Amino acid sequence: MSPPPGSPAASSAFLVWGAGGHGKVVADLVRALGHAVAGFVDSDPAKLGEEAEPGGARVVVGGEALLRALDAGEPLPAGADAFALALGDNRLREACLRRLGGHALPALVHPSATVSPSALVGRGTVVFAGAVVNAAARIGDAAIVNTGAVVEHDCELGAAVHLSPRATLAGGVRVGDRAWVGAGATVIPRVEVGADAVVGAGAVVIRDVAAGQTVAGVPARPLAARAAHP
Repeated sequence: MSPPPGSPAASSAFLVWGAGGHGKVVADLVRALGHAVAGFVDSDPAKLGEEAEPGGARVVVGGEALLRALDAGEPLPAGADAFALALGDNRLREACLRRLGGHALPALVHPSATVSPSALVGRGTVVFAGAVVNAAARIGDAAIVNTGAVVEHDCELGAAVHLSPRATLAGGVRVGDRAWVGAGATVIPRVEVGADAVVGAGAVVIRDVAAGQTVAGVPARPLAARAAHP
């Protein structure tokens, strides 16, 4: 983990890994920081050469082809020198983080976001416009702090967490790896949201959420555990 903003000091050319809707937003974030988008990476070979955003960059390489090239020590395509993770699925994003190893994967923090000097933001994490990360908060690798989300003082977020737009974590909240907090949800102080848990949009969480559990409502109540992944 590294202090915010965590972006490269000089202008870089990024490969955005993920050519879906989230990829478009990450590409805008890359450009807002003064970097270039060299192209997109996507697992669907049929997308090769397609525009991933209207009038913008194209898919320049498939995921598996790129991984083979990296294993062979080849240079990154399209003149890129860094990666930005843009996979919305938390597990896939975490797996991509591991697979990229030591390749350049900086944290990216939008210029309009507010991040305390005492906060820590992990490698490959993206913090979008209007988000707030307050004092002594710790955000793990490959996390998403989406538009207007608030991470209050002393919160701890694990790897590959996703805070959706306008989600609010009050002081001292802990969120486990790969958990997802939906749009506009609120978690009150010192509550823990377990790994792989899901908090529904607009929920108000007033007690701990078990690992793998899905909660929704005001106050939030359990719905069902998430299906196990092989």
